Amino acid sequence: MSAVVQKVQSAKSGLTEACALLTSAALTAEVDALKQSLERSEKGLGLAKKQLEDKEGTEVATLKEALSKAEDNAAMERTEREKQEARVAEVQQELHALAKKHERLELDSKTQESELASALESAKSAKAEAQKALQEIEAIKKIAAGAFADLPRSVSDAAAFYRAEEGSSTEKVFWSQYAEAGHPVPLSDQQKQLVELHKVAEQAMKGLIVRLWPGEVVTGSYFGLVRRLVDACPRLEVIKRSVCIEGARRALARAKVHWGKLDAEKLVTDGPPEGKEHRRPEMYYEGVLKGARLVANECSRDVIFE
Repeated sequence: MSAVVQKVQSAKSGLTEACALLTSAALTAEVDALKQSLERSEKGLGLAKKQLEDKEGTEVATLKEALSKAEDNAAMERTEREKQEARVAEVQQELHALAKKHERLELDSKTQESELASALESAKSAKAEAQKALQEIEAIKKIAAGAFADLPRSVSDAAAFYRAEEGSSTEKVFWSQYAEAGHPVPLSDQQKQLVELHKVAEQAMKGLIVRLWPGEVVTGSYFGLVRRLVDACPRLEVIKRSVCIEGARRALARAKVHWGKLDAEKLVTDGPPEGKEHRRPEMYYEGVLKGARLVANECSRDVIFE
């Protein structure tokens, strides 16, 4: 039994060794196969690496060349862009300058339009003033023509008046030099004659105004005297009425002296006494005229009765 066991164990041990040997051989073969496969792989990898390196070198060169071209193109584009930007800035400056110039021209145009309008208004005003001046000159010519037309007669009358005046005066000496003027009188002398005639007229008007408006201040201007003289006719009516009132007042007052109970208002408003209707005031004008003149001498005529 033990022998069998030993044999079995020996067989088992041999089998184990055989298995180990087989396993070792198999592993060795497998390792060799793996080594061969690894070598082939390494060779293929080296070849692939070499091919890759060759390919990468070619691609890198191509990429470098493309990169260089791209950089050159970028530099050219940058240079061109800078040129374009500079041109744009220049154009913008030109446009800005043109805009300012346009604004100045527009402002100058408006200023010129305003000045032109002002000049036109001034021209119109000057034209109107010139026309007015021409009209005034024409009016003065007409006035002067009328004044100078009558001047010789007025000079002759003035010379004759002062020549007949007794004594000596400045006016007499002045007008005597034109008494026998047988030649045309210069314009300057004619102007002097007009001035003297105006002085005489002014004195006459002042004297008349003082008589018509006693106690009132006489205006100092020649035109004021003329305007005052225009009111002379209405003033004369007032004075005539005042004289009538004053004369009648004086006459009725004298009648009251003799007939104290006389009613002056009734005397004027009532008609003649009964049975004497034929009597009228006009019938007695002639008989009372002398008395009326005496009453007139008694009137002061320095009070205006309204």
